[in-house]
Amino acid sequence: MKQAKQIAEYLTDISGVNVFENSRKRPNVETRSLLTFILRNQFSMGYHDIKRFYESNDKDYDHATAIYSYKSFGTHRKYNPKLNKYLDLVLLKLKDKSKLQKALINHIVENTLEKDLKKVLKLVDTLPNGEEQTKEKTTANI
Repeated sequence: MKQAKQIAEYLTDISGVNVFENSRKRPNVETRSLLTFILRNQFSMGYHDIKRFYESNDKDYDHATAIYSYKSFGTHRKYNPKLNKYLDLVLLKLKDKSKLQKALINHIVENTLEKDLKKVLKLVDTLPNGEEQTKEKTTANI
């Protein structure tokens, strides 16, 4: 919980938005959504744990709000590019980034339209295979 509180304070510092303020203003909602995403994925908090975390910091919050906030993170990211910058800065602060990075990749894939995923897969199929690329480099060096 201590590290979660530090991340919340850091988000407040870099965004200029108090995530614990009882406000429905868009910047507050979006930054809280980012914090909820981090709490859920980096700290493996359940929705009731997230509720208790916010309430322990004097923020009115319930588990349904946590669920909605978590699910709306993708939409907020789409329309507010600052959230990506904040997330990158938080990642720099964390010692173990792997859980949050994996969660972000999964979140991106889950929120990508099927037609866009098909385009990405076609693009990946055109990339050279690692083994073939290595063979090409070796033969070029001979």
